[in-house]
Amino acid sequence: MFLTSDNTDKLFPAIHAAQGAMRGVAKDSKNPAFKSSYASLESVIDTARPALQAANLAFTQAPGALVDGAIEITTMLMHTSGQWLRSTLHVPLSKRDPQGVGSAITYGCRYALMATLGLPPVDDDGEAATDRTPRPAPVKAPPPAATDSPALATITAALKLCATAEALDDWCNADTNKVAFNTLSDADYDTLNSRIIRWREHVAKVAA
Repeated sequence: MFLTSDNTDKLFPAIHAAQGAMRGVAKDSKNPAFKSSYASLESVIDTARPALQAANLAFTQAPGALVDGAIEITTMLMHTSGQWLRSTLHVPLSKRDPQGVGSAITYGCRYALMATLGLPPVDDDGEAATDRTPRPAPVKAPPPAATDSPALATITAALKLCATAEALDDWCNADTNKVAFNTLSDADYDTLNSRIIRWREHVAKVAA
């Protein structure tokens, strides 16, 4: 959900101009657990900033409160006229310690900024610089199934058994289960965050 300033007559044309000048974000980082690539926060910012500045736009992002085990990430897009657009994303914490919070903030900033600006990830810098003219998608063989690390597999199995957010918090905070979180890699944290988001959506639908 977006919130905006009372007037947007200068903001929206500027966003339109900036998006017309942007291309996709290069996937410059590797996820070893899934043998895949993803766009880092640095790559997202480097792609967006020139077009935003040319259109008299800037952005800011900041973490907020912890709500039900998720941290708020607020993204604000601002025009030099003073007009603005703001949205807040809630990113579940996979681990309640500084590393877990830092990973969730980086993850949330990356995806919130891409969603706000309509920036798609692309395979490499060459593709990022090319015109994205629609063309038939090539037929590709399905990728090989990824193998979770033992720690990620353990936490994912526990996630499937928890029916409520309270039950998940209790499991995560148990001393015997903290060992699993201590051995997660950064890539594991990204993967686990995505699974927790899907799990929360499922729990919410069941409870509705």
